[in-house]
Amino acid sequence: MLEGKAPMDQFEVGASWKVRQIRSKLALLVAAAWSIYTLCYLCNFFFYLGVVVYPITHRAISAGLICILVFLMSTPKKGISREKLRWYDVLPILFVIVGCTYIAVNANELVAEGRLISYPFEIILASLLFLSVIEASRRTIGWVLPGLVIFFFFYAVYSDHFPGFFHSTGFSYPMMFGWMYLSAEGFWGMIIGIVSTIVAGFIIFGGFLRALGASKFFNELALATVGFMRGGAAKAAVIASTLFGMISGSIAANVATTGQITIPLMKDTGYEKNYAGAVEATASTGGMFMPPIMGATAFLIAEFLNISYWSVCVAAFLPAIAYYATLLAQVDLEAAKIGLKGLPREDLPSLKKTLLGGWQYLLPFALLIFLLGILRYSAQTSIMYTIGALIIVSFFKKESRLTPKKLLVALEDSARGMMSIAPLCTAIGILVGAIAITGAGTRFTSQLLTISGGNLMILLILTASAAFILGMGMTAVSVYILTVILLAPALIRAGVEPISAHMFLFYFGCLSFITPPVCVGAYIAAGISGGDPWKTGFRAVRLGFAAFLVPWAFVFNPGILMIGSPLEIISSFFFIVLGAMTIGVAFEGFFISNLSMWENILLAISGICIFIPNFLTRLFALAFLAVFLFRHLIQTRRSKIPPRSRAQDQ
Repeated sequence: MLEGKAPMDQFEVGASWKVRQIRSKLALLVAAAWSIYTLCYLCNFFFYLGVVVYPITHRAISAGLICILVFLMSTPKKGISREKLRWYDVLPILFVIVGCTYIAVNANELVAEGRLISYPFEIILASLLFLSVIEASRRTIGWVLPGLVIFFFFYAVYSDHFPGFFHSTGFSYPMMFGWMYLSAEGFWGMIIGIVSTIVAGFIIFGGFLRALGASKFFNELALATVGFMRGGAAKAAVIASTLFGMISGSIAANVATTGQITIPLMKDTGYEKNYAGAVEATASTGGMFMPPIMGATAFLIAEFLNISYWSVCVAAFLPAIAYYATLLAQVDLEAAKIGLKGLPREDLPSLKKTLLGGWQYLLPFALLIFLLGILRYSAQTSIMYTIGALIIVSFFKKESRLTPKKLLVALEDSARGMMSIAPLCTAIGILVGAIAITGAGTRFTSQLLTISGGNLMILLILTASAAFILGMGMTAVSVYILTVILLAPALIRAGVEPISAHMFLFYFGCLSFITPPVCVGAYIAAGISGGDPWKTGFRAVRLGFAAFLVPWAFVFNPGILMIGSPLEIISSFFFIVLGAMTIGVAFEGFFISNLSMWENILLAISGICIFIPNFLTRLFALAFLAVFLFRHLIQTRRSKIPPRSRAQDQ
């Protein structure tokens, strides 16, 4: 693994290529080959050549190339030199090549036969590929998910030996290997199918954007838009992370890219180092909630719920806005409390010049929204048109023009963006299938409903806690798949709307990204700021507390997910943002002036009451807020009156 980085962060987009000589050349060749092949497949280039590429063939080629890239770019553990290719890198590469090539060449015949019993040599190929995929996943995200995959694989084989609740029909090794290797399930199931097509398309789009200079444009746009405001450096960090998060889908990449600029800037303007790191970590975590990529889960949500990708984006938009609005409000209050002002306008980029110099980066986004929302094109078709449009408009400006060097960087960057996604999705297909064929998911759902005793609130607390624990050490994709397989059915059977259940679990699963002890985003941000990861993490929890509250609204106030009439949607959004901001004021202990302990407590209670969709509780909370605002406005007015004038008034 790369020294000094968490397992899941070592291959994020934006990191430097450290391998040398033949290893780096091979890695570059494989990365470019994957990107070019994927683009050709997505735009149906092979079809026009008269070449039939079956879905399983494509999945095997795509997953195989990325796994090879992982072994070229990593070592089994820290401290091992990566100057040379060693046997423990070469062997899994050979296993992947042979195993995936056999499937790619024989895909049509294998699907037509539909057999699950393998020949001896197929069992050998399947077992070697299984070990290689597990190792590739371990090198990219650590042991947590690979360990679960191994457990459920052996559970499917020996489940008939388990007692009571865990007892099921066991499957033989030949049948298990045949199912996971020869069928359109297991390795080559729905999950890797989505990842190797739609997700890959959006990752490539992000790779081209970054190679063409969009990251710099987003940072300058954020500074030009809010940099002059009170606490402008922190607000710019939030805006920049939002924009970058829309295309990266990775917390680590977001923090590492935007944080290199925004965190030092926040420290220079007066923010404490742990607070600066927390702002960046919290803002970057919001990228998991903001469409269009949502950490590559938006496409999986659409597939699991059998709804359009556009519907998922629409549902996820307002909660993400509520999250960022609350974060911006807290950042502003902190700046007011410690007396920070905005950055000097002369030190900031001009908004007009920034837009004139970077409009070509915004045009593809407008086209993507038009194709998805107005013309209702599929996500795959829309993203291919968008990539094409981006390449064309890049030639309108000299700074963004797609040169051969930038093209190579884009192809390279795109493949690396898949390195923490493709291997784990190949492996997780085994886990999902093992849970399904053993009936473990159904039994787990029944057990949850029994424990909750039919009480929805207890069930929500149980599933939220389980999702949070499952999310520790996971990526957004893996935690979503685990929670939706194990926990979502119980919520849906209890009467929760399917999309509400999925979003509820996804949010709670992602909270470990900023919550100690895992807090991946906080660790990376602290590394840049020079702060303490735990202090940064706990501060990030306070800044990102909206992510702990908004999921409850998905269940009890689903208007936030664009469900219901326009009035219900608007009122839901208004009360959720107002409630979150009220609690944010209580956390900061400052409004126009410092607040007393009792004011903070009453504000926190009022914020919670506003969240509750009940007329009387909201009326009580709004009445208190009115008194609170009136009192502080009067105090502010009196403080501005000179002492002499005040005495005359009396």
